[in-house]
Amino acid sequence: MALLLQLKHGVERQREGADLLLIDGCHRCLRVREAVDSLLLLIERLAAGGETFDGLMQQFSLNSFLHLSMLEQRGFITLSVRGDQGSVLTLSPTSARLERQHPPAEPFQMRWSQHLQITPNRQGLQLEVPLRGSRLLLQDRRLAALLWDLATPLSGSAWAARLPQDLHSQSEDLLELLFTSGVVGVDDDGQLSCDREADRQRWSREDLALHHRSRQGWHEQLIGATFPGATVEPAQPLQADLPQVDRIDLPKPDVNEPDPGFFSVVERRASIRHPGGEPISINQLGRLLWASLSIRRSMQAYPNTPRAIEVGTRPVACGGALQEIDAFLTIRRCKGLEPGLYRYDGIRHQLLRLDRLNDACHQLLQLACQSSGSSEQPDILVHLAARYGRVSWKYVGLPYALILKHAGVVMQQLYLVATALDLAPCGLGSGNSELFARATKMNPYSVPSVAEFMLSGKDS
Repeated sequence: MALLLQLKHGVERQREGADLLLIDGCHRCLRVREAVDSLLLLIERLAAGGETFDGLMQQFSLNSFLHLSMLEQRGFITLSVRGDQGSVLTLSPTSARLERQHPPAEPFQMRWSQHLQITPNRQGLQLEVPLRGSRLLLQDRRLAALLWDLATPLSGSAWAARLPQDLHSQSEDLLELLFTSGVVGVDDDGQLSCDREADRQRWSREDLALHHRSRQGWHEQLIGATFPGATVEPAQPLQADLPQVDRIDLPKPDVNEPDPGFFSVVERRASIRHPGGEPISINQLGRLLWASLSIRRSMQAYPNTPRAIEVGTRPVACGGALQEIDAFLTIRRCKGLEPGLYRYDGIRHQLLRLDRLNDACHQLLQLACQSSGSSEQPDILVHLAARYGRVSWKYVGLPYALILKHAGVVMQQLYLVATALDLAPCGLGSGNSELFARATKMNPYSVPSVAEFMLSGKDS
């Protein structure tokens, strides 16, 4: 039995005069002008359960073949293999383009893409590689060994020989689906054909997956403000409250004090890795936090609805005004403050003392030295942590990507304000999330650390 062709699930058919409109789940629209009855009947057959190409061509004209090819190439047709026990493997397009990739001539060695993602669902195992524009659904448990077999290079003939008896005649069709979806490639001394472009740019599996999922295109997953948490629980408050801790009021800047000039600050901004002889003061720290992370105004969005959520504004931009970024400060030395671990309350402009400098704090300070290449620990290590659930309550697909953007704008603001205050700022490229969780006793799933920033006094 050859490949079965079906109209992709979720495609809507609409008439507009003599034209036929096909609209998929991503609102991509294909207009077929002056759709004739034979074409309408062809699409009806595809929607009703599908048919093989040969079976369709026995009933329809050459012109219908051209329409069928167009539907497939534009991503409106699924391709599947069936065996004696039902559906085996189904390819579903997730892009506006689909181009079949036939397996090469023997001999060749193939194996899984290094970017392969395997996701279980109720129908089977979903196999997908980012940016390839299609996904496979493995529906026959007898092919579970396929997952193991292709972890290392295997010839196409050897793989076909391992198929169940009723699928031997369809080995070429199965291989065609594997190669078309990009989940396998030809192995050439360790270089995979399906990963060639990603390898050329040195994409890691994690980075490519995040990029793929957090932007539109090449997939059909929901993305954006769909409020998935609104049907489960109320939104988290704008500011997480810790009532049983010591609170230290911070100074606020005088709006009438001399200003160094914005463009002068931009010109002088630099990473300064070594602390000066004099430590930062509580007055400088208060002004820095006020101009970078204070909550200037809070309000209710979508009031009196299940989507009600408290939002706020800061000196920095924030998607949805969610302000999920919290600042935790490991303070080694600061005039007017005891050393310790603190959390910044942006609404009250206060520091909340969480702990002394515990062992994990000391390790974090030392790790900052190693990360920055400095021989001295900073006066203060600022940890930017995100309340992930506050973002995922509203957004689907892009919460972590959005959080990283927010962390980036906060770090730039810290740089500029620290420069204006004549301090020594330095952003770090990485940090230790496990040590942060140990130091703060925060749940690493609820409040993960996402960025680190060193801050010290500077010699004149």
